[in-house]
Amino acid sequence: MYSHILVPTDGTALSVHTVTKAVEFARTVGARITFFYADPDASASLTDDAALLKLIAPDTYRDDYSGRAREILSKAAVSAGAAGIECETVSRTSTRPHAAILAATDELGCDLIFMSSHGPRSFGGVMLGSETLKVLVGAKVPVLVSSVEKNDPAPAMNMVTSIMKDEHRSIAVVAYGLRTFARGLQENRPVDFDLLKSMLGYLRAFPSKLHHPKEEAYLFKKVQERTAELDPLITELQRQHREGDAALHALVEAIETLGTATPDERIAFVTRLESFAGEQLKHIGMEENRIMPAASRCLLPEDWATIARAFGENGDLRFAEETRESFRRLFSRIANLQ
Repeated sequence: MYSHILVPTDGTALSVHTVTKAVEFARTVGARITFFYADPDASASLTDDAALLKLIAPDTYRDDYSGRAREILSKAAVSAGAAGIECETVSRTSTRPHAAILAATDELGCDLIFMSSHGPRSFGGVMLGSETLKVLVGAKVPVLVSSVEKNDPAPAMNMVTSIMKDEHRSIAVVAYGLRTFARGLQENRPVDFDLLKSMLGYLRAFPSKLHHPKEEAYLFKKVQERTAELDPLITELQRQHREGDAALHALVEAIETLGTATPDERIAFVTRLESFAGEQLKHIGMEENRIMPAASRCLLPEDWATIARAFGENGDLRFAEETRESFRRLFSRIANLQ
């Protein structure tokens, strides 16, 4: 049927949902995916700081201004990898997303475009409804519009699951990065310890302090109000949260002396790092494959509405813009490890 699918993504909640559906579709038809992001050119004006930075320090410009693209695409790639789907990621600088999508489709030889539409209006995403229409009109290959945001029959539920999956993918990107570091240490290759510290710092700042407490206070609590069937699973997930936090704290402490560690101590650190990364990925799998499907069956629309409000108030938006930008630069540096 189809062998190579182009999936445009813009990092919005709808886009996260579309990535999930595209991965499921690709697995069904046995296709590979190229995730695509149309990246606005921050240096387009020759009078701003971005243009000067791009000229005199292109590597710094890449980390500072391409971090958004790398963040979005690396999370999409993690989703495909977890499903065993072959994928690539591509970004192109463009102020006309539809034209960039069509050009990439031709250039890469894709035989299907899989996308969604925000509808006639958008409140912050790059991909507007009009862009989807322009792709439909200009495409030389079939275009599958998987959903239109304004027609979503369960907006609160899909908002919550999209937020959770997006946050899970962020954690997974870092976990895979930790595995790359572990291999480097194991093979005695030079390691950027500052980057490793930043990755562990991200896990302390976001999953430990925001993501896990949010799950327990809102999603887990509502599920337990509706059914006792999932109590053992929730207890296990809460235990994993506590043990993961403790293991993370131990890694943060151990890295401070790693530069002067003995060979045996380095081996022990590598083992703990690999184990921690693996446990994080396993934990994400349990939540997405067990707790989230169960929640979709037992929670009522009013439950999802309550959770959606709480997630909107207590998610990434609690970070200052400066902190979000530093995380984007972190994802850019992690992408360079692969």
